[in-house]
Amino acid sequence: MENEVKRQKVHKLKNSNRLIIPIIAALVIVCAGVGAYFYYDYSNRVYSNCVVELGSTVEAGDFLKNTNKTASFAAGTVVSTEQAGVYDVVVQCDPYTYDCTLEVVDTVAPTLTLQELTRTKEEIPTANDFVVEANDLSGNVTVYFSTGVSFDNYGDIPITIAAEDGSGNRTEAQTTLHLVEEYDIEPPVIEGQLDKIVYKGQSVSYKSGITVVDNVDNDIEIQVDSSNVNLDVPGEYTVIYTATDSMGNMDLKEGIVTVIEQLYSEDEVYSLCDEVLGTIITDDMSDYDKAHAIYVWVQGNIGYSESTDRDDWLKGAYDGLQNRHGDCYTYFAVSKALLTRAGIKNEDIEIIPTATRHHYWNVIDCGEGWRHFDTTPRLDKSFKGFYLTDEELMAYSDEHYHSHNYDREIYTYFNDVQEQ
Repeated sequence: MENEVKRQKVHKLKNSNRLIIPIIAALVIVCAGVGAYFYYDYSNRVYSNCVVELGSTVEAGDFLKNTNKTASFAAGTVVSTEQAGVYDVVVQCDPYTYDCTLEVVDTVAPTLTLQELTRTKEEIPTANDFVVEANDLSGNVTVYFSTGVSFDNYGDIPITIAAEDGSGNRTEAQTTLHLVEEYDIEPPVIEGQLDKIVYKGQSVSYKSGITVVDNVDNDIEIQVDSSNVNLDVPGEYTVIYTATDSMGNMDLKEGIVTVIEQLYSEDEVYSLCDEVLGTIITDDMSDYDKAHAIYVWVQGNIGYSESTDRDDWLKGAYDGLQNRHGDCYTYFAVSKALLTRAGIKNEDIEIIPTATRHHYWNVIDCGEGWRHFDTTPRLDKSFKGFYLTDEELMAYSDEHYHSHNYDREIYTYFNDVQEQ
């Protein structure tokens, strides 16, 4: 009996042991799974290293792999991208804290703006003398001559300047050194048609008809300050023109832009021109022959009468073509309209005005250079103002009380011819 009881106890114990082993195994698996989950969650939340460009903005969220999570830098963590390098940062993403590194790199080259210089051999410039601006995010830029420079000969010397930051990023730019025997102290001179007349709402080419003459430099750019002009409101506005040579010598001139209402359109004026041109020119005519036909027609069909309206050439042309009379401004305006419509290159010109005299006429270019074109009849019946060279017209002007005394600083059409 006692032995039977012992056998039953042993049997129960064996059965219990058989149940404990699976339970323990299950617990081990569950713990391992939970541990694996938390380890995966921990290790896959952040990037251990984040690379950013110098000067850029960095947030703790930039370290997160899962953008649905939120993160912050732990208290005491200082984050700066002002200098290249590798920095330790602590990222907090609840419930974990991560030790990461922030790598700040500099891959952007400096910006470099240069100027031309004029110097004598006694004042040889350094590389920095050519620099107008050299900037880099690092704030540390070294400027030097990128190629060897010889200062042995006078003239224009090509210069290559390099700007390099602390990370080795480099930018090169070219400029010119004008090496002269002595300094230029003579300023440039702005010449041409500084005053403009423009119709309301239309654009204006401020630099058209304006040139800069300098004793040393060529191709000096004209700077225009037209900030005061309102092309939508009729009136007179001041425009400032400036020109500066390579030595810093400057000329400044003022012009007046007059904005006027447009009473007649070009289409209306050119429609009247087409009626005239259809009767006096043909397609096989040369520009010279067309211009001569226009000259003859204007002189033979426009009568002279006094007028004071001299601001709107389209109105002058329209009135002249419609009414067939007017003063010198009408003759000029009608000629301008017909010449333009016929495809003949032409420009405007006027006398230096006096208290008692004003006069307008045209200049044309038919392929042989500029010639004067004055259709206004004169008391001197022998005068024919067609296709006159500047010398011919000035000779007549000198003999007739300076009848065509124009300002050569404003109208530069014939300046080159006179210098040859």
